[in-house]
Amino acid sequence: MIANVFIFVVIVSQVGSDLQASDFYVTGLPFLPKEASSIRMHAGHLPVNSEHHGALFFWHFASKYAGDKPRTVIWLNGGPGCSSLIGAWAEIGPFRFQDKTTIVENNGSWHMFTNLLFIDQPAGTGFSYIDTDSFIHELDEMTNHFLNFLDRYINIFPELLQNDIYLAGESFAGQYIPYIARAILTKRSELKLLGLLIGNGWIDPSSTYESYLPFAVANNLVENNSVLYHKIAAQTEICLRRLSNETHVFDGACELILSEIAKNGAMNNHYPNKTTDRCVNIYDVRLDDTWPACGMNWPVDIEYATLYLHREDVMSRIYVDGKKSGWTECADSVFYTFRAYHSIPSIKLLPDLLRQIPIVLYSGERDFICNHWGTERMMDAMTWNNRTGFDLGNKTSAPLESWIVDDEPAGLIRTAHDCTSTTIDSAQLKILNVCLHSQGNN
Repeated sequence: MIANVFIFVVIVSQVGSDLQASDFYVTGLPFLPKEASSIRMHAGHLPVNSEHHGALFFWHFASKYAGDKPRTVIWLNGGPGCSSLIGAWAEIGPFRFQDKTTIVENNGSWHMFTNLLFIDQPAGTGFSYIDTDSFIHELDEMTNHFLNFLDRYINIFPELLQNDIYLAGESFAGQYIPYIARAILTKRSELKLLGLLIGNGWIDPSSTYESYLPFAVANNLVENNSVLYHKIAAQTEICLRRLSNETHVFDGACELILSEIAKNGAMNNHYPNKTTDRCVNIYDVRLDDTWPACGMNWPVDIEYATLYLHREDVMSRIYVDGKKSGWTECADSVFYTFRAYHSIPSIKLLPDLLRQIPIVLYSGERDFICNHWGTERMMDAMTWNNRTGFDLGNKTSAPLESWIVDDEPAGLIRTAHDCTSTTIDSAQLKILNVCLHSQGNN
């Protein structure tokens, strides 16, 4: 342990700079409510790859209320290439937009009882940047950049070493988070990583791709035994055969399943007559969207956040040079480069991680692209802590129980061997807040 501490101190000292926390302090943001003046924020860029001018952008919100111990949730959005500021401004952060110029406090924000650290990564995502010919391709590369970021961050904000840390995120962060967690536990063990929270995570490609057709049928997007059904079933067979031969995080043949349902399945649920300009909202199958956005125009908060983050007075307050780093919700350049063809899916990392830290998997029941059927299929087949799925032994399984929040049904939950799986009826932030607190109290 003493040797590990010495190595860690050497690493941090080698990335030292003249920068101090005060150089990142955020004040004077436009449109914030008066009562928000007490929220302490820091933001800016930290280098992760000097050779190719790579730097990651972060935005930190301090906890509003003091708890029994300091905690920090590090939040990552997915994509790959989607900014974590989506999480900050449209999901779990302190503020929400009512319109283009009206910002209110988010009463369900996770910052009520924990510090929040949002990081745009991999480089090229959101406000983060890197040379255009140097976008990374693999999960190990992403992890190395992330560790470089943490080393520099701790050099400026050493109090993170005293915090209980939780990695959290959604969608493709289901790949990022297990890789980063493994690296922290093995290479940065001085950080007190205590758990993972993954929402509608892209973790096991096979289980997710295989879930698309039955999930579409159950939600009236595809009619059973229809021409469309058999077309998608055939494509699913091709997909699973390819994945059985060589495991990838993504596969082109598999991605055709989602696009086929999104484009042609919408008519079953929303339009009695054929139309070519509408499609299923892949983040909430109760809704539709314009083709080919299929959910990227939703929620409306994103439109307001985009306008806000492009304002020069906002960028200057968070230390962003607009000429060097403009904000986009999701960067196509990152998405089409970061294909992880030589990376094993993060599902392979979960059993070992579960021997060391608890994991919460939570899913909104209407999300399609990373749906809860795929998560449940994955967990039922996975062996961890000497058990398969939620098996408790003696031919019994962990019960699927109703989850009650504020005396109202919120979803279903089951727990076994340090893994909790939750399906949320409605993705209300107060429910996600409970999920966080449950993890923090274990």
